[in-house]
Amino acid sequence: MNTYQSLSDTLKFKENLTGRIANLAMKPSYANTLIPLFEAVMNSLHSIQDRFGDDWQDNCHIEIHVLEDKNLDTHSFKVFDNGIGLNEKNFDSFRTYDSRMKVSRGGKGVGRLTWLKVFEEVDVSSVFQVDSQKFRRTFKFLLDNDAAFQMHEVVKETEETELLTCIALRHLKNGYKNFCTKRLETIAKRVAAHFLPFLIGATKPKIIVKNCIESIDLVDVVTRNIHQIDTESFELEDLGKFEVKHLYVDRTLIEAGTEHTLYLTAHDRIVKDHGINNQIGLNSHIYYKENQSYYIGLVSSKFLDDNVTQERNNFDFTPDDNRAITRKAECAAINFLHDPIDRLLESKTKKIEEVISNFPRFSYIVPDCREFARKMPLNRKSEEEIYKELSVYDYRASRDVKKDMRNLVGDAQNVTDSVEFENKVQGLMTKIGQQEQAYLAEYVSKRKLVIDLLQQRLGFEDAESKTLHKERAIHQIFCPLNVSSGNLGYGSHNLWLIDDRLAYYDFWTSDKSIQSFVKTTEAKMRPDLILFKGTHLLRRKGTNQPVVIIEFKRPGRTDYSGVENPVRQILNYIEELRNTSVSDNNGALITEIGIETPFFCYIIADLTPSLRRELVYSGINQTLPGGRGYYGYNDTLRAYIEVLEYEKIVDDARIRHEAFFRKLGIN
Repeated sequence: MNTYQSLSDTLKFKENLTGRIANLAMKPSYANTLIPLFEAVMNSLHSIQDRFGDDWQDNCHIEIHVLEDKNLDTHSFKVFDNGIGLNEKNFDSFRTYDSRMKVSRGGKGVGRLTWLKVFEEVDVSSVFQVDSQKFRRTFKFLLDNDAAFQMHEVVKETEETELLTCIALRHLKNGYKNFCTKRLETIAKRVAAHFLPFLIGATKPKIIVKNCIESIDLVDVVTRNIHQIDTESFELEDLGKFEVKHLYVDRTLIEAGTEHTLYLTAHDRIVKDHGINNQIGLNSHIYYKENQSYYIGLVSSKFLDDNVTQERNNFDFTPDDNRAITRKAECAAINFLHDPIDRLLESKTKKIEEVISNFPRFSYIVPDCREFARKMPLNRKSEEEIYKELSVYDYRASRDVKKDMRNLVGDAQNVTDSVEFENKVQGLMTKIGQQEQAYLAEYVSKRKLVIDLLQQRLGFEDAESKTLHKERAIHQIFCPLNVSSGNLGYGSHNLWLIDDRLAYYDFWTSDKSIQSFVKTTEAKMRPDLILFKGTHLLRRKGTNQPVVIIEFKRPGRTDYSGVENPVRQILNYIEELRNTSVSDNNGALITEIGIETPFFCYIIADLTPSLRRELVYSGINQTLPGGRGYYGYNDTLRAYIEVLEYEKIVDDARIRHEAFFRKLGIN
């Protein structure tokens, strides 16, 4: 007999409260520290529902007292309710691990264990009723495997007339202390945010948060902070029907204040949040009736109720199910938020138009900017993000054209329907033409910007003092200073402003001393620009490759003289360069300048009276067509020299590009 008794004891499942608490997934954090308080309030709500049934909201009274022990630097809380109390049935469930008593409404039987996870001790006092008599049960709940329940007094009859339960959560444990907010208003808002599903109905339970100084009614908190409520439903195959309650919540109720959020709920309790800023494209508050608000969507369903974890901080279903639910809820949120999203689309449409205006090569991708704005991910809002998105579309379109071209070439060997094949060819040529026209538009638009900038630099740098821009400011538009072509890539200068043929020279120097590229001289003279080798367009039959020299003079300059004479300055450069070898930065030979090498020279300046006088003295006095410049030839140094007025360069550049501007719609 004793043997069987011993065997029976051996087969019992042993309990270990310390281990059970240690295994709760609630590490110290801002979110986890108040979970025990939420659990106590939830127990109070259930107790009140058990007592009053369908009329529970009309009769509910819960008070949360925030107690601050300044000596211990910890918080304590007391939760009072007028529920049914810890009668024998409820107390038996309280003492049972993973009790199933509340499973029908989401109870996991572990909520009270979170109290011992976060707090040092818990005091419980409850008045309940049996038949017509009331009793009081009082005990201390401790993290103790041998004596978790320490009775202060046995259950006894009481003369009290009201049912009342008090749960005292005393002294936050180390690790949790730093995460508990001190402000009563913040605690009240966090409790209100957690129990929003209970607080947004037509009838709301009375829940008060108070300390020794002030008292806050959560109904008032919610009423002040929720501006609109709407509801819609959706269904998912195999998962059933879901409901989404849409709210505009004042930003002061949302602690982070930076996220529009969907909350997955279970049994009227918020369990898991899902930020949707990127999905809806709104990353800041929304103005609703002049209130800065954030969107909250409360998602509920039987499926969520059935699959919430025991700690009620997550769900036990697959990632695929989670994605399916949140995506459908996101669509519902987007539908609800159509007005602010439409305003976003308007703003994005304007930015797309601006990006395409600045980068016309994307124009063939976007026949309708608003439709394209709808097609783009909503969170792409800045001009840089839009540019990146357009670049992806441009890449894909170019890739597809090349693929279609290769396929077309392959099909050409086995054409069975010439009409169909010609239609394919025509369609592909249309795509290529659209792309090429867009690329040309961007190329030309950039040139227009350069022309506009040059025109601007010809005006006053300081309008008040009527000071014009310096020569260097003008020079930089045509070409960077103190560089050579070996330091820069193709297209790094704008010499096409003077003559499109100059863009094809292979080697040039800008504002560099002659001795830096001619090793046989010690001349420190710094020509503004010299072009040595590359184009054949300036070459005459039977002559050597011409060298091009360009000199810029400050706009409006009036102090030219025999010494300060740009023609003489250029001729001095030529004399220094005759019979020399030009080398690049690495010492490699660029070209030989012989006695017969011709020079094409440009002086870019305003034709002031003193400059006109010096040009006459220098023999460079033949008037160019239109009368806005001069030319001449120095036979001794084989130098052709043109003097061009700045305004002429601007006007001629516009005339050369006007047809492109007009055709491509560039203003």
